[in-house]
Amino acid sequence: MTKRFTIFTIAISMTFFFSCNNGDTNKVSTVETPVAIETKTISNPLPYEILVTEPYETSGKAQVKSYAYLKSDTVSNDNLRATLNEIYSTMKSYNNFKNFSAPTVIAIYLYTSKDKAKNMQEAWIGMLSKTPSDNEPRISIDEMKLSALAGTQDKTKSDDEKKLEELKTYFKKRNTDLCYVYKTLYDLEGESIKQADKKYPDFGIEHSNYSSKWYKIEKAKIFKKYKIDDSLSTYITVFGMNYCK
Repeated sequence: MTKRFTIFTIAISMTFFFSCNNGDTNKVSTVETPVAIETKTISNPLPYEILVTEPYETSGKAQVKSYAYLKSDTVSNDNLRATLNEIYSTMKSYNNFKNFSAPTVIAIYLYTSKDKAKNMQEAWIGMLSKTPSDNEPRISIDEMKLSALAGTQDKTKSDDEKKLEELKTYFKKRNTDLCYVYKTLYDLEGESIKQADKKYPDFGIEHSNYSSKWYKIEKAKIFKKYKIDDSLSTYITVFGMNYCK
């Protein structure tokens, strides 16, 4: 949270008594001393929408998970924390349980877009959790995603932003774009696990190997279609995760 110091003047009166030969004379001396007083600027929550709330109850626990997404591109660390705390304040009174009047465990996941909240639930930009052992909620912010998002809002381009522009140009020349390729590969990873589940439902090493092999084959098809160099795989993952909504 940002802090601002306001300087104001406090007049402090100091009275000194002096005794003279002819009698006592009271003299008052006023000294103006500047004092720094710390005031706090409170960040406002960002516009958001809750996609889904999931309750879960056992004999000893009442848990609620909330998945929400931002409706603003102008974000900061303080705004994200304020937003998570606002959602938390509403979740504290959630009471859709059979044997509990309020949740004992709360988890809130905040995303930069509805698509990520719905389809890429590990790609949150902010997360809040509160368990019975916590005195206060614990908040985590994905600083890399925040930095990437903040960087698109200023005029000074970082090295990452310059690389992002290069990637956008590269994919545009191939009649596609970075975020489409990133999302396609992400979906292929999920599908590779489903295909392995069908063939090897008991999991194990064969399941893992089949999933990996299936993904590599399907990925190669995408790269061949758009003439994408395989050396860009890591760039697609890192930049797609942080810059694509």
